[in-house]
Amino acid sequence: MNEKRKYQRFPCNIKADFDYYEGNPEEIDINMTIPIKGKGTILDISKGGLFLVSNSRVGVAMPIIVKFSTKKNKYELKGTIVRTGLIKNNPSELAQKFASLDTKGDSYIAVEFDELLESLEVSEL
Repeated sequence: MNEKRKYQRFPCNIKADFDYYEGNPEEIDINMTIPIKGKGTILDISKGGLFLVSNSRVGVAMPIIVKFSTKKNKYELKGTIVRTGLIKNNPSELAQKFASLDTKGDSYIAVEFDELLESLEVSEL
């Protein structure tokens, strides 16, 4: 598989809480808008973003704040949803691999971070 990503991805299995928003992404102020709460499992992460599964239905181009803990740190990362959909409808090799795992969630959410996660260490995962 030809890797198009800028940053190396690391597989993981991390429970996460997230805040997401609905509406026009151009008009949302995350400091003023009340978010919708979601839960999911991060299945892979890089310095630039993450891929998680959840039962939440989110919109592309919407802001998201993902909160999770690793062995060493707690994170609260702001980003933008770049892809989403039902796992069963995603023909990619990656999504099909995740579909076979015992995870709670029928949809995937791909997030690009607003700022690089420079402090990420593989040993934390």
